[in-house]
Amino acid sequence: MLKFLEQIWDWAFPDKRSEAEKEKEREFIQAVNQLKTLRTTPGGGMAIDPEEIRDQVLQSRESYRDLISPMHRKNLPNSDAQTSQI
Repeated sequence: MLKFLEQIWDWAFPDKRSEAEKEKEREFIQAVNQLKTLRTTPGGGMAIDPEEIRDQVLQSRESYRDLISPMHRKNLPNSDAQTSQI
């Protein structure tokens, strides 16, 4: 029954977004689903442990570090120095 209702909904209200935009949304949903401390509130809000976000940001920064040219990299603060300050 639910599948039938989804088909009717899709027919009545087609998604007119580009495939690239739909793919970005799928990637975002997949990334959010991987968060370990994500919680929803009764009011519909979301909460997440700030430490998990911080760890994700630091990990992403390190993985993309070699995309920055060496000339610009030396002007960036050292991530190890920042980690000890936080």
